[in-house]
Amino acid sequence: MTKHSPAPETIITEPNAKKSCCSMMKTCCQKATRAREIGLAGMTAMATFGPKRFRPYFQQILAVIAVVTASVEFFRKRKG
Repeated sequence: MTKHSPAPETIITEPNAKKSCCSMMKTCCQKATRAREIGLAGMTAMATFGPKRFRPYFQQILAVIAVVTASVEFFRKRKG
């Protein structure tokens, strides 16, 4: 007679199984980061070289984004 092993059974998953939610979110976040950088670069270009009529609006938007980003980073560092 063979003795039953106390180790848990190994479950073999299929290679075609769906990806977990975390891996999908990581790729989504990476794409969002790149899109955010492209958007900020475009807004910076418009604030610098765009029509004079719209430059102040882009400059104000970029200033608000900078302040919000700095405050979020400050509170994240403080929290953790």
